[in-house]
Amino acid sequence: MKTYDDPELQAIANKLSSDDPGIRRVAVLELVDTGDPDAVELVIHALQDPDTHVRQEAAKVVDEFEAEDMADALIAALSDSDETVRNAAAHALADLKDPAAAEPLLQALETSTDSFVVSGILRALKPLRTQEAQRPALTRLADADAQVRREAVGVIGWLKQPENLPALVETAQHDAEPEVRRAATGALVYANPSQVGQALIGLLSDAHWQVRCEAANSLAKLDYQAAVPALITATSDDLWQVREKAVDALGKLGSVEAIPVLGECAADTMSNLRKAAIGALGTIAHSDGRPYVVTALDDPDPDVRKLARWAISKLDAAA
Repeated sequence: MKTYDDPELQAIANKLSSDDPGIRRVAVLELVDTGDPDAVELVIHALQDPDTHVRQEAAKVVDEFEAEDMADALIAALSDSDETVRNAAAHALADLKDPAAAEPLLQALETSTDSFVVSGILRALKPLRTQEAQRPALTRLADADAQVRREAVGVIGWLKQPENLPALVETAQHDAEPEVRRAATGALVYANPSQVGQALIGLLSDAHWQVRCEAANSLAKLDYQAAVPALITATSDDLWQVREKAVDALGKLGSVEAIPVLGECAADTMSNLRKAAIGALGTIAHSDGRPYVVTALDDPDPDVRKLARWAISKLDAAA
């Protein structure tokens, strides 16, 4: 290990050469407090320590430093023999957010075959929003590993390129894994509503309830008014979580047409659904919703009563 001019840094370097892994682990923690750019070299050295706990500690603190070399070291740590170290490295890579890391990440993505490594690299590429990640991410949508496909969706969604919409729609509609379909459904919110609105309406009937919830959220974010009839139908979904999201979406869309259905939901046995309905009626703030809100002032749930008072204030303001 090299010799450092800074006495404090040299002392830490000496500790990192100790035979005692406990001392080496403490030395890693001390590196964070130095603020010395040369400390990066020692962190990278610690990432290759023979002791698992030292490597893990190094991966945890690595996001405190800014250096191009750090990305290479973390990518290498993704293949560590210890799962905890691999997870810490993946987390640190995602937090690095260093544009200079894009090139080594893309190079590693081209050659990596390990699903965990590929997932970690894609997760790190997402916030960088580099266009060079588009092609490999689209390719990974066909990966055998669901986690890889999910992370690829994240990269594509953050790039917000219209030409990627067909691939995202296809993934949202047909991927075998519900969590991947859900991620793709959520990623469609950057689109023009006319491009994906009907596909999202179809996803309100997906076999998995979380996808249906995500579809309702996305329709509300896109302000797709044509979805109102389908969302009204979704208020009768078998699962209350989906009904709640549909009610919330109808409120955000300001649907006066939905007020009678929202009034029914305001009398549901599930308090969460009643809260969502009263919140939606307050957001719409149309006089037709007042009778339902007034009734909710006597609801047994204090949260519903609180929302009802808020909704009354919104109705009064609108009037």
